[in-house]
Amino acid sequence: MRQKLSSRHIEIRMDLLLNKFLGLLEGETALYRSLLLVFQKEERAVVDSKLKELNETSKEKENLVLKIRILEEERVRMVERLAELLGYSPQLLTLTKLSQLVEEPYSTRLKDCCSNLSALIQSVQEANQANKALLTHSLELVKGSLALLNNLMPSNPVYYRGGKIQINDQGGKVVSSKI
Repeated sequence: MRQKLSSRHIEIRMDLLLNKFLGLLEGETALYRSLLLVFQKEERAVVDSKLKELNETSKEKENLVLKIRILEEERVRMVERLAELLGYSPQLLTLTKLSQLVEEPYSTRLKDCCSNLSALIQSVQEANQANKALLTHSLELVKGSLALLNNLMPSNPVYYRGGKIQINDQGGKVVSSKI
């Protein structure tokens, strides 16, 4: 009789833990979805050269990444508890493996969460790389513009032995003041 109560107690504990774990994964998925939207907003800000919006997206990303990190730490603790209940190593307990070890409806829900989360993380990584390339290109354009402007400026005055200053009347490399 004691064995059945203990087994039932473990089953109830497992159900509660799995429901909480799935809720946490759904929360993480929602945060990654929000992060993807912020990356899309960041792309528009870069393309439209809107510095204020770019700064806002940077703050939003930092906030979301912090929230994701907090949920991730909680997820690791929950995996350790689930692994203990299942008699499995926490390091080897992936979402896919967990979905194989538990019964329905948890198995299907875990597979769905795993699939959704993996796809979102992939999309976030791709958006991050695209924005990085866009920002790098924008920076190169700005550097090129600055170099062009610097070349248009008159040269520094030159001091000669007699102490006289001569200013080069060449206007720059692109446009000359002499005809």
